[in-house]
Amino acid sequence: MGEVGEEKREVVFRDIRRYYCEFCGLCRSKKSLISSHIQSHHQDVIESLKDDATENAKGSKMNICEECGATFQKPAHLKQHLQSHSLEIEIF
Repeated sequence: MGEVGEEKREVVFRDIRRYYCEFCGLCRSKKSLISSHIQSHHQDVIESLKDDATENAKGSKMNICEECGATFQKPAHLKQHLQSHSLEIEIF
């Protein structure tokens, strides 16, 4: 222990924190801590992002019938609806 030439072992501190808040950069060691931080401090930002995402998704996925203006989320539903127009018979 007290011999000449013996090297001291240095304690190396390893920072294990690796989860970051995407809004403010806060770093925590557990994902659950970041999740609760985001829910408590950035709730208004999350809600506005969700609103923007739903508006974009609805606008891009809508399939509109050219004859009557009905809207459908899936193209297959629009195709099925268009068949109902072809079956319509005019009554005099």
